[in-house]
Amino acid sequence: MRKFLVVLLVLCAALVVVADIGLRSFAQDMVARQVAQQLQMSEEPEVSIEGWAFLPQALGGTYSEINISAASATMDSITVEQIDVTATEVEVPPADLLDQPSVVAGRLDGSFTVPYSYFNAYLPEGITITTEGGDPRISGELALPGSGISTPVEAGGEFAVDGDTVTVTPVDIRIGEVPTGVDDMVSGMLTSSFQVPHLPFGLTITEAETTSSGLRVTGTAEDVPIMGSEAA
Repeated sequence: MRKFLVVLLVLCAALVVVADIGLRSFAQDMVARQVAQQLQMSEEPEVSIEGWAFLPQALGGTYSEINISAASATMDSITVEQIDVTATEVEVPPADLLDQPSVVAGRLDGSFTVPYSYFNAYLPEGITITTEGGDPRISGELALPGSGISTPVEAGGEFAVDGDTVTVTPVDIRIGEVPTGVDDMVSGMLTSSFQVPHLPFGLTITEAETTSSGLRVTGTAEDVPIMGSEAA
């Protein structure tokens, strides 16, 4: 009898583990499908619901952490890359778990990379931003207004963020043979300000840094609907 009870307990534990794994996988797939639709992703992102066990979190309606990552997504018709989002203190009513659940994150931290090609539209015609040695470089043929002169220019690019506005400022400018006194004009023409693409889930920018592939933007938000009718 004792041996039978031991075997029964082992089988029950195994069933609980299998159910836990299966329900976690189901929930992760559901979140992935919803996020892919919201962010116009060509492929579903990778979703990981953290925690040592899924069932206690599901029954309690609170998840400690959900991680979402994707190679790319479309925001305001701009394709951004290397998306990483971490949602914590996530509330999901247990009664809604299997029927269009409303998922709200107490806090959301996210980051993504805006390719430098996005910023070219804000620079003078013939000027682009590329990378050299992992750093952004501004270069091209610049037409000087009112002079009929075009000159090759090259400069480093410094990015600064204020709210949702990004400013690109040229540094160490190199100019071809032109009349003296045009340095300030060139610097002004190569300086530009513009808004970053709309951040998903209402994220507010907290940091931005230059990388070899683009401008890495980081943001945070609180009480964010990530699934359901209010999600954006």
